[in-house]
Amino acid sequence: MGKLVLKLPDGRTRDISLDRERLTIGRRADNDVCLPYPAVSGEHAAVVTILDDSFLEDLNSTNGTLVNGKSVAKHFLRDHDEIDIGRQMLVYVSGYGDSRSTGAAPASKSDSSSRSGRRVDTTPLVREQPIATNPAGNADESRAVGPMATPTLEVVEGSGAGRVVPIDREVFVIGRVGLQVAAAMRTPDGLRLVHVEGDTPPRINGAALPGEGSLLALGDEIEIAGARLRFHPGR
Repeated sequence: MGKLVLKLPDGRTRDISLDRERLTIGRRADNDVCLPYPAVSGEHAAVVTILDDSFLEDLNSTNGTLVNGKSVAKHFLRDHDEIDIGRQMLVYVSGYGDSRSTGAAPASKSDSSSRSGRRVDTTPLVREQPIATNPAGNADESRAVGPMATPTLEVVEGSGAGRVVPIDREVFVIGRVGLQVAAAMRTPDGLRLVHVEGDTPPRINGAALPGEGSLLALGDEIEIAGARLRFHPGR
């Protein structure tokens, strides 16, 4: 489970566990995290956590939200990201301890590493986090998806062309960290693709992905971080 570490003015720190789906941060007392400082908006930002992944979203604050010194509207959090909310500093700690828990691929020359050490597989473009089969009956069993129900992404162009990767998590992240990132999220209506990180959204069927995202349908083509992917729903 991830957490935020709030750096207090007296030098102490306060740990804030990300143990709920949505956590709000702001100056008002009714926020989950109250920061009673003038530069903080009444409801400034929110952190949405689904399974192992957390996303930071600015809530149209007056002074904006910074991550590692850069203004963001929505940001996929990575280990040790520094969040500046009205000049109050928080640090995101993912809670991941090793490559097994992150779902990262074995190290290779093509792997890129964040400054925190949480590795993201950039070859192929799709970040695989397989949990579809679970013969050992471990803790991931409740998140497993039956093989006949698992939708896939086919890499049509770009690194790893020809590969077919199962979308077998509630939140499946694709793209390249620091360039362009999106997530396919399971909803009651189906899989919804949403823009998570990057100056420009990915394209779906030749058009920019809308701000609210788009439900994926058979044959949809996604252009992201220099690659083209084709969506195939589960049968």
